[in-house]
Formats: sequence, structure tokens, C-alpha cells
Amino acid sequence: MNKDEKLAKMQGEYRTKLARLKELKNLETRSSNQETEMDTLLTDMETLGKDIDRQHKAVEIENEALFDEGGDGEGDGQEDREGIESNGYEMRSPGSKKNFRSLFGKEPINDYRWNDQDTDYFSAVFAGRFHPNLTTRSMVEEIASDGGFLVPTETSETIHNVALENEIILPNAFVMPMKTNEKNIPGLNIGDHSSNLFGGFTASYKPEAGTLDEANPKARLMTLNAKKLTGFLKMSREWFDDVPGGGNQVAEICGKGLAWYRDKSFLKGTGSGEPMGIINSDCLVTVDAESGQNADTLIYENLINMMARMFAGSFSNSVWVCHQTCIPQLLTLSVAVGVAGSHIPVMTKGKDGGFEILTRPVIFTEKTESLGNKGDIMLCDFAQYVVGLREELRLEYSPHVYFTTDQIAARLIARHDGMPLWDKALTLEDGATTVSPFVTLAERA
Repeated sequence: MNKDEKLAKMQGEYRTKLARLKELKNLETRSSNQETEMDTLLTDMETLGKDIDRQHKAVEIENEALFDEGGDGEGDGQEDREGIESNGYEMRSPGSKKNFRSLFGKEPINDYRWNDQDTDYFSAVFAGRFHPNLTTRSMVEEIASDGGFLVPTETSETIHNVALENEIILPNAFVMPMKTNEKNIPGLNIGDHSSNLFGGFTASYKPEAGTLDEANPKARLMTLNAKKLTGFLKMSREWFDDVPGGGNQVAEICGKGLAWYRDKSFLKGTGSGEPMGIINSDCLVTVDAESGQNADTLIYENLINMMARMFAGSFSNSVWVCHQTCIPQLLTLSVAVGVAGSHIPVMTKGKDGGFEILTRPVIFTEKTESLGNKGDIMLCDFAQYVVGLREELRLEYSPHVYFTTDQIAARLIARHDGMPLWDKALTLEDGATTVSPFVTLAERA
């Protein structure tokens, strides 16, 4: 029996004991034997819960060892080894791994580890009592703490990797790990192809010994300023105490919540106190609706006009990002072939089992705008977006907010930033047409 199977068996035993305990609790009267059985069940479940936590840690250690060997089953693992063996804190490109160790190195700056094998980190925090392993220190000396408890490296890693599995943008973007709250990165002015190329590059053919024209490449400075995202957690004390591996369940919730809000801000953040979202960026190209088009509709002409405004160099990386309310319109949209001919659906099944529109994959999400609003459907190349990510996570806990209902209230604090790499849309050589790696459709009201 491997470690995963052993863990599953232990969790099954816990659920069985929990079900029996609930049966006994629901009895109006209990015999002395049943009272004794309840006490025994509580003792067994407490011991089994600790064993489950230890088994979770054993599984995590085994998985980390497999990762150290580069064994994720994809390719030869060379890229994974490069990410693990580096010191981290280097820009990660869209095609490279973005897991915690790849970004922050095998020995992250946060050297805080959780050493208590009998009590998990979240249990210690939510107990509301002193624990010698809890710390409020800042990870980086020159940066003041936000308050609350620093999250240990192994817990931060779990939360980050769960978030990564559930995110749309970060896995496909450039990611810059940040040691401080501000990070400058170089960028180029997008330019105007009617007069120059990216960064002001120009060229011309000259005869031998002819005079060369001078061109000064135009660079710009991009500044990532880590924005504070505060996530609120609320759960019943019974849920946390009764669920096997409660601490791991909380880490799972935190990771998925962090992914949801990061995606939302990267898609439609205002840039003021939050990341600059694609919808509100200066480089977004907005395609007009067709003349006379009905409100809250999508038609074939919208899609082909959007495709025509996608930067050609981004076409192979582009994906359609659609709000879920667009599904009925897209599933019923078709193109007629010939007079009284058949209709070909516009959205078809892709190679990976998902959907495609005009050969590009489709992602459905609730994190953008609903049908009929600007941003309900977008064509995006996320390789032209950059994310800045701080390693440190903090957890604040209050035993007083929901004291009367015996509920747990906590806040998770994370810092990050994001923005498109383009400062504006690109004007093509014709001097009139603009294109971008981010294209959307105007409002149809």
C-alpha cells in the first residue's frame, strides 16, 4: 500500500467514526455503553486526525522528492530541474514552470518552517492560544510586517501551487518574483510601424559607403508595485475540527480563492490600488459592434473582426476568454454554406476536448464581464502580460468577531501586481489599422 492509498484508508476510517459519532449525538437518550463509545470515538478520532496530518506531510514530502528528480511525466524534466536548482527570484517566461520552488528557489528567502508534527499551522493559529512556533516577524527585515502571523514556507508553497492549478493568466504570463514591494523592469515603446518598429527601430537599404541613418531605440521603465490582497475566511469551528486534514483543506480554500481574485484583477483591475487589468489597459483594442446589431448578442462578424485586430505575432498564443453567459449565443452560432445548404457551427470541439473558435481555444469564466458588456468576449495573448509576485503570505485571526456563533474568522494577506507589457496598441504600416495582443468587443446595449 503506497502513501496515497494509506492516506485514503485513514480518511475513510475517520469518516466512518464521524458518522457513528453523529448518530450517537442525535440520540435523545444514551446508555452508559453508548456514552463510553462516544468517548472512545472522540479519542480515536483525535489520534487518527493527527495521523492523517502526518500522512499528508509524508505525501507532500514524497511528491516534492519526485519533483526534485524532474519526474512530472512531461518531457525529460529538464525545465523542472532548472527551476529547482536555481536560486529563484528570476523572471519566468510564459512557457516555463511557475510552481513555488521554480519562482522562489529551493531555499526561499522565507526560512520559517513549521516544526510541530502534532499540530498543524492552521490549528495552532485558530486555537487562539500561545504557540512557540508562531511568529509575527516580517520575512524581509527592511519591510514592515502587515500584522498577523507569517505563513510557513511549506504552507505558502501549498497555497501557491493550488492557486497555480486554478488560474487562467499567471501560468501563461511572464512572472517576476519580488523581494521588495517595488520592482523595475525594462520595456520598449510599442511604436508605429508606419514610421518605426518596436522600440523605435528603423532600417533602410543603402549603397556601399552610403550614409547610415541613426535611430535611437526608445525604452521605457515599467514598475511593478505589489498590491495588498486581503482574503477573508469564515468557517464553523465544528467544520475545521471534524474535517480530516482540516489545515490542508484551509490551504486548498486559500489557494483557490487567491487564484480567483488574482485572475479577476488581471482581467479587469483598474490599476488603482490593484493590478492593471486587460480590459482597462491602454493597449486594448475594442472592436465596434455591427450596425443594427441587437443588444446582448454575438454574431459571426464580431468574431472575425476581432481576429483581424489580433497582433499577428500573438495569434499562435491567443485564446478566447468568454463569460459563461456567452455560452448559449456561441453554441447556437453557425455559418450557412451555400444556398439552402447546411450550417457549420462556429464553436467546435478542440483537440484537447475543449472548445475552439476559428482554431483558437476557448476559456469560459465568470471573472470577466457578462453578455452584452464590453469585455464579455476577448481574444488574448497572456504571454504579453507580466505578473509581479511576493513570496510572503500572512494570516490574521480574530477569536472575537463571531464569538457568539463559535465561528472562525481569519484574513489571508498576499501581495502581487500585474500589467500588460504593451503601453498602447500597435499601428500597422498602413498608418490606420491598430492591432494588439488583447482584443475585445464593444458594448451591445
